[in-house]
Amino acid sequence: MRYLGRLGLALATIPASLACAQSPAEPTVTERLEGALLPGYMVGYRAGDAQRSIREEVPQGENVQRWSRMITTQRFGGIAGRTSPVDFARLMTRGTAGSCPGATSGTPVELTVSDRPAAQLRVDCPLVPATGKPEAFVLLVVAGEHDLLARQVAFRSVPTEDDLQWADAVLSGSVVCRSGDMDPPCDRID
Repeated sequence: MRYLGRLGLALATIPASLACAQSPAEPTVTERLEGALLPGYMVGYRAGDAQRSIREEVPQGENVQRWSRMITTQRFGGIAGRTSPVDFARLMTRGTAGSCPGATSGTPVELTVSDRPAAQLRVDCPLVPATGKPEAFVLLVVAGEHDLLARQVAFRSVPTEDDLQWADAVLSGSVVCRSGDMDPPCDRID
C-alpha cells in the first residue's frame, strides 16, 4: 500500500529505538515471510538492504501507483527482541490514524505462524487524502528469531466480504523462511 503502507505507515511509525542497527553480537540470519505465488500478480516494487526489505505485488496490468489490490511483504531487521507483533501492529495503526482522518482498526488478534508469535488486524481508511479513494488492509506481523516480518493485503476500495476472505487466505498461507530453506513457498525466487 504505497501511500499508507510504505512511507506514511510502516517506516514512518517505527521509533528510532526500534529501527536502530543490529548489534554485531547478533547473528546474521536472513528471515522473510513468504506465501504461495499468486496467479495474475507481479512484483511492482522491491527494495532492501541488511536491515529492511519491501516487496509490493500488484495484479498484472496495474502498478504501484495505480492498483486495486496490493500485497506488501516487509522485513524489519533486528527488532523482534524489542517489540512484539501486537505492539508493532498497534504502532502501525497509530501511524495510519495520523495520516488518514477517520481511520479505524480492529484489535490485533494474537496467533502463531511457523511456530512464531504473530498478530493480525484490519485497518480501514475512509478517504486517503493523496488519492481521494478509500483504502483498507489486513496486516499480519510475525516475530522471527531476530526480525519482525510483515505481510499486508491492501484494497484501494471498501473491501467486500469476498475480498476479506481472500485476504485471510493469502495471509494464512504465510510462512517464515530462513536462509537456505528450499521447501515451498520458501523456494520462491522472484
